[in-house]
Amino acid sequence: MQPKARWWILGTGGTAVVAVISVAGYLLFAPGPPSKYVNSSPATQPQPLSANDVARDYVQSFATLDTSAAAALTDDPTAATAALTAVYKNMSGARLTASMTADGVTADVDWRATKVDLVYQVPLKMVQSKGKWLVHWSDAAIQPELTAGQSLAFHTTPGGSTLTDRDGKPLALDGVPKAVKAGVQQAIGGDLQAVDGQAITIVDAAGKDVKTLEEFDGATKAAYALTIDAGTQDAAQKAVDGFTAGAATLVAMQASTGEILAVATNTLFDNGGQSPLTGTFPPGSTFKIVTATAGLENGLSEKSTVSCPNTVHIGPRTIPNEGTLQLGAAPDYNTALHSAFAASCNTTFAQVAANLGANDLPTAAKQLGLGVDFDIPGITTNTGRVDAATDQVDRAVDGFGQGTDLVSPFGMAVIAATVHNGQVPTPVLIRGQQTTADGKIAPPSASVLAQVRDMMREVCTTGTARGLASLPNTFGKTGTAEVDTGAAHGWFVGYRDDVAFAVLLPHANSSGPAVDVAGTFLRAIG
Repeated sequence: MQPKARWWILGTGGTAVVAVISVAGYLLFAPGPPSKYVNSSPATQPQPLSANDVARDYVQSFATLDTSAAAALTDDPTAATAALTAVYKNMSGARLTASMTADGVTADVDWRATKVDLVYQVPLKMVQSKGKWLVHWSDAAIQPELTAGQSLAFHTTPGGSTLTDRDGKPLALDGVPKAVKAGVQQAIGGDLQAVDGQAITIVDAAGKDVKTLEEFDGATKAAYALTIDAGTQDAAQKAVDGFTAGAATLVAMQASTGEILAVATNTLFDNGGQSPLTGTFPPGSTFKIVTATAGLENGLSEKSTVSCPNTVHIGPRTIPNEGTLQLGAAPDYNTALHSAFAASCNTTFAQVAANLGANDLPTAAKQLGLGVDFDIPGITTNTGRVDAATDQVDRAVDGFGQGTDLVSPFGMAVIAATVHNGQVPTPVLIRGQQTTADGKIAPPSASVLAQVRDMMREVCTTGTARGLASLPNTFGKTGTAEVDTGAAHGWFVGYRDDVAFAVLLPHANSSGPAVDVAGTFLRAIG
């Protein structure tokens, strides 16, 4: 007769345990019908169950994880209930199969998980009490090696992640920023997770392992540490998610090392199909960092007198400031370069750029890292592009970020890091993997960068980002970039202490919301 099989599922502590019961047959000691009772006339009273019947029913109840039924078939239901409850909980990660052997009083037991398989036999001692057969209870009725108070337990030992954050803490794939996840997977071979280990052990009453019965060693793959900082990434993500009026992204890096700390995008930015690491956008007035650097490299100082009228004519082009902005008194509208920078005067920087040479803006940009081609394991990046301009009008428009200049948020974070650090950083995402850079040149002089820092600080105290005046050691530059279609892009780039960052809100129509997002981020990281 072929064994019959039924599948049972029991939830224990939220984990499903599957038991397969195989009943080999009903005729164990003597021929007769497959029933607990003798098939007799109505006047005949049911006969007590045989030892084989009780043993069989106990094994079936044990296999189906029916604690009450199994315990009731023993001579110590209280102890059996406690022991069976414990073993079912401890072994909840393994599937139980149990069946009777041919002798009718020995059970075949199999606890099977994905990597370990514990198979054994349990002799069942049968006793009579008040005319009824019962299974004599001891903990060995669960597994022969168990002594009083012991149980079985199934353990999973994490094999570890191939990935950690900058502090060495395991980093799940879900913790990797969306914008870098695919590149990281490719760089380290695709499979980010190691193989977990498993074991079935004997444990004492306190749950401490006494003996290992079956074991599968987990495998820890080669570890990779990302430079991402969990706290910084969380702050950046919350800051961009908090901007619900449109798309938003924020890139942050450690200025002194170039290690990438955070790359955050909200859903609307993701839906636009651009990456903050490779997508390029007109920089608007954030490009005045480059123009100021070029002017300082060519004889100006932050205290130089410049002109900031509301409009200026360069060749056939009329260049306006935003709104009614003008500085100084008519007719010359003279002011200091640092004041024009803090107020973001387009007319000033158009004139500065117009008076430069054709290659001065692209040279200053490259000195700050814009236009450098980085090969960074784990990500693809594009800092941006600044072209030489022989035409004075083209240079003027480029000078306030509304010409052919194109930058990525990543590229602007590099610029901010360079101003803070004094040299172009070497960006890193995966520690131990070498970044190469094509096109790096010597940075601006220390005296030039010191003046740029002064001007960026003034932006955050009395200038266009004065909403951040309460945050000490914050330096930056706002930007509103007009585009061919749709509202203007809003930018804010800068650094605070050793964290350089760039915030871009495409089509936000103003730099104000970008300053707000940056403020939320900076306050969160402290």
